[in-house]
Amino acid sequence: MPEIGVSLRPVGGSVVVGQARDHTVTIDRPKEKEGTDTGPMGGELLLLALGGCYVSTFLAALRAEAPEADASDISFQVDGTLVSAPTRFSEITVRVSAPAVLQDLVLKPLLKAERGCVVHNSIRDAVTVRFTAEWR
Repeated sequence: MPEIGVSLRPVGGSVVVGQARDHTVTIDRPKEKEGTDTGPMGGELLLLALGGCYVSTFLAALRAEAPEADASDISFQVDGTLVSAPTRFSEITVRVSAPAVLQDLVLKPLLKAERGCVVHNSIRDAVTVRFTAEWR
C-alpha cells in the first residue's frame, strides 16, 4: 500500500504549520488554552478529517450511483465527546441531515462512505463512531 505523509513545523508560541502536498494548515490552541486562536486545535482537525473523509467518500459514491444528483441540500455535523485522564474522544457522532425525498438515493452512498473512509477505518477500534441520519 502507498504511504501518505505530511510535514509540520512550529512557527511561534503554540502555532504549528502543517503541509500536505501543496496545502497548508495552521494549527493552534484557543486563547483560553494559552494559544492565539489562529487555527483549529488538533482534536478539531481530527473531527474535520473524519468528516471530510466521510463526506468526500460519500460524494464519490453518490456520483457513481447517480451522476446527476445534487448534494447541496445535505449537511454534515461531527461532534466529539471528550473524557479525561488522558484527554481523548470517547465517542464521535457524525450527523447527516438531508431532505426526505433524497433518502432512497443517498442511503447506499452513505453506507459506502462509512465503510470506505480511511479515517473512520483507522480510528474505529479506538473510539466509538456513530453515524446518524435525519430526514427533513
